[in-house]
Amino acid sequence: MAHPPLSGETASLAAWLHQQALTGATAETILEGLCGQALALGLDLDRAVVAYLVLHPQFDGMTFTWTRETGRAERQAATQPDIRRLPSPFLHMQTTGTEELRYQLNDGGEPLPFPLLSHLRSLGFTDYLAFFQPSGSSADPTLWPDLAPGTVMRAGVTGSFSTARRDGFTECELEVLRALVLPFAVAVKAAATVDMAEILLGTYLGAVSGRSVLHGHVQRGHGRRIHAVILYSDMRDSTVLAASASPETYLATLNAYFDCVVDAIDAQGGEILKFTGDGVLAMFPFEEGTQAGTNASGLALAAARDALGRLGDVNAHRAATGAGEIRCGIALHAGDVMYGNVGSARRLDFTATGPAVNEVCRLEAQCKALAVCRL
Repeated sequence: MAHPPLSGETASLAAWLHQQALTGATAETILEGLCGQALALGLDLDRAVVAYLVLHPQFDGMTFTWTRETGRAERQAATQPDIRRLPSPFLHMQTTGTEELRYQLNDGGEPLPFPLLSHLRSLGFTDYLAFFQPSGSSADPTLWPDLAPGTVMRAGVTGSFSTARRDGFTECELEVLRALVLPFAVAVKAAATVDMAEILLGTYLGAVSGRSVLHGHVQRGHGRRIHAVILYSDMRDSTVLAASASPETYLATLNAYFDCVVDAIDAQGGEILKFTGDGVLAMFPFEEGTQAGTNASGLALAAARDALGRLGDVNAHRAATGAGEIRCGIALHAGDVMYGNVGSARRLDFTATGPAVNEVCRLEAQCKALAVCRL
């Protein structure tokens, strides 16, 4: 969409948005800063929202809502059912490619096309300007199977500005807001990219390992020696289950097992290093020669006990439905590990290696030989 030349103050705010993109500001900081400075310029702004699709194992979208009353931007995650539940301006723009919608809400109670607009009118808002800045790509259709055939979910940044002033936005205010849409979307897109990088690296590598990679520890052989209590858990009879059950049943059982073990480790502050088939390798780092070593041992032991307790609860429910029991062996060991990048020149793994890791895996194998669940 075409924009008029920027005034000095508006150009300054656009430059500030560009600077936020370069410095890696969060979406909350960008939205709060934009709205605060817009108020300082004299814009009568009472509510602003920005949203984008995310790659996250639990959510599909992220929305940030600012209000003049609080001066803060509130983050809210959304799932696909949340996004599709009611027709909305944002969903309409992303599926049709519409880049702007403007509705005056103070026009005598005329019917409005989206429930959100009626809700905003009931709260006293009088004007609504929504935008969509596409990023040139679309979400994988297989990830949105419940959309109507032929419907495309476009990736990009959506947002809106609202006022409660009796006569709505002035034409001058609309010009300023429209001129700020592009630099605002660029800044938010940059924030979203960093946010999703952290989410994905944390999901696949673990929080600590993910941050290490994101901060530049990406060269093969780069690592450090650390002291840690290592936990290794291995599911029993998974080979038989994989051969006899449907893929859906096998994966559901495997995920139920991982939920118990991983959640127990997370609850005690452990770091998941990797999944090895149906095994879980985790560590509880500590400084050598300090009380932290005793503390790490206690945390690892508590995590192992908690995991077995969670499995007991899951198995009680599975027994009631006729499903088989999920069993595992867990071993704990303390020692030095090399924590860093290993692999080939083009394919690396950020993990812990060394004799202590090999030893904890051999210890866990004794759980099966001795018919116990923990060593």
